[in-house]
Amino acid sequence: MVTYQQLRDVKPDKFADAADDWLKLAKEAEAASEALYERGGKELAKNWEDALGEKARAHCRKIGQDFQAAGMTVRGVVTTLDGLADALEMARQNLVSAVDFATKAGLKVDGDGKVAVPPDARDPRAAEQAKRAGWLIWDAVNDATKIDNEAAASLRRLIQPAGITKTLTQQELADQTLNEPVKRSAHSVVKMIKQTMPLNADPATQAAWWNSLTPAQQNEYMRAAPVELHDMKGTPQDVRQRLIGNDGLNRIEMIRWAEKNGTKSTGDVPGMDNCTNFVSHVLREGGGMRENDNWNEDYQRWLPDGMGIDKEANQQLHTPSWGAASNQHDFLIKNGGQTVPVSQARPGDIVYLEDQKVPRPESIHHSSVVTAVTPDGGLMVTQHNANHANINLDDRLPTTEIRDGTNDKVIVVRPKGWS
Repeated sequence: MVTYQQLRDVKPDKFADAADDWLKLAKEAEAASEALYERGGKELAKNWEDALGEKARAHCRKIGQDFQAAGMTVRGVVTTLDGLADALEMARQNLVSAVDFATKAGLKVDGDGKVAVPPDARDPRAAEQAKRAGWLIWDAVNDATKIDNEAAASLRRLIQPAGITKTLTQQELADQTLNEPVKRSAHSVVKMIKQTMPLNADPATQAAWWNSLTPAQQNEYMRAAPVELHDMKGTPQDVRQRLIGNDGLNRIEMIRWAEKNGTKSTGDVPGMDNCTNFVSHVLREGGGMRENDNWNEDYQRWLPDGMGIDKEANQQLHTPSWGAASNQHDFLIKNGGQTVPVSQARPGDIVYLEDQKVPRPESIHHSSVVTAVTPDGGLMVTQHNANHANINLDDRLPTTEIRDGTNDKVIVVRPKGWS
């Protein structure tokens, strides 16, 4: 259990520094994996074609897989440590605010975090304030304990891929590593951050907590836990409106709908790539963006039209801007949306991946919805194909590039609603 002294004196930056060191290791493992797949697979196949050569290639593929699995797993460690650093800093700040509240009320806080009313106190509210300060301190320490336990559990899960002994397909490797312990590490980060929020407190306590935060800290919560912050009754109305947006597109309901349906097949068309179809559903079903059918050029038209393939007519029954990543990107930009730096991404933005090896428009090949942004800038996205909710984009990009041979650039688009 975390103690008052430990939380008071914690140095979250040490965990962030450790994450940076692990990230270097992840990149080295990924580079080694790519080199082994390339040289051990393709080059050996060209120059050593007999049965013994095939055994050598299989051995190289297995070693390449081990490095790839290590890279995936280590990125999960990075995500966990960065999240731990962020959440502990938030919990520590809550503790600082609690102690500050006690001090301003003329109360005494000892080295164990116990609050006492001085013998000469004259404020009739002193006992009540001491009780409140004591609870706030206990709550911050309790949050830190739960955060510590969550991070420890996440790190323990990341040991599992080390037990893989056979050669797997890329999909099997992703299922056993990327889509299980690594994905859950991202979920742990979101959980740790939410743990520092007074979600179950009364509105007055929630409002006091919000007002105790600096503008920078408030912005971190707005990006990391927008739906929960919006739903707290003590959150100021102007903050709620900022979370929703002021252009006719409801970002909170977009995120809520995306998270609810991210792991389901809602709206999917069997046999098709549904990533952009899912984003369009998020914009319409959650955000309230209405369809438009009275313009001629595709970048001005956005309709599902029964998305799918009419085999008899041999034609698509949807506008490309509804179901194709490149067309949707262009549609949003040409209808009031704007490209923003990755560092400025917010929940409700749309992420596109652009393969820099391929000319446009074919280069933009995947889309997803930003559902959270961690304090260190990590993008949590929700997507279909494959169907996931709140996964760390940084954890997945290297695997996509190794598997598909792409060199992806992240594009963030902030869509604009219309009436």
